[in-house]
Amino acid sequence: MTIEFSRPPQSYDNRVSELRQSDSRRFDLRRPERSFTIRQLCVEFAVTPRALRFYEDKGLLFPARDGMNRVYSTRDRARLQLILRGKRVGFSLSEIREILDLYDEKDGGAVQASRSLKKFRERIEALKQQREDIDGAIQNLEEGCVRLERQLTESRPDLLPKAEAYDSMLRARLDGQVDSPAAVMAK
Repeated sequence: MTIEFSRPPQSYDNRVSELRQSDSRRFDLRRPERSFTIRQLCVEFAVTPRALRFYEDKGLLFPARDGMNRVYSTRDRARLQLILRGKRVGFSLSEIREILDLYDEKDGGAVQASRSLKKFRERIEALKQQREDIDGAIQNLEEGCVRLERQLTESRPDLLPKAEAYDSMLRARLDGQVDSPAAVMAK
């Protein structure tokens, strides 16, 4: 004789799943979250307390208060890390805030990721353009230096940056000491 157990209805499985999720959320709420002082974050990220207060004033960080002390959560720490990364690559604080404010746990951060990807690609293109502009400016300046050095060599070599070495070479030649110009210029 075999005993068969009836299977609970599908709604029962859904309810059990919901309870497990709510239990894990309850467990997360009971687990104390790590907190950080302003000093700890300043040391870890090499920023000043004034910078952290500035980000708080701009609505980028939201530390809790313990009397007069600011208490930063792991979320604040993560946001600070993203703020500093964004600044390092040239995003404005308003762009950083826009990206941070898009985070939504319900969609797993998908909207934030999508918007971030678009912003990142735009920033990459802007940085590539800046690099081209800088390379062009360097090339123009180098060509200008060559022209100016050639002009000064012909008219007033004593005004060249290595004029002292040039002067030493000329004096040595006038005094009868023969050194190669390259050897004197290298000194």
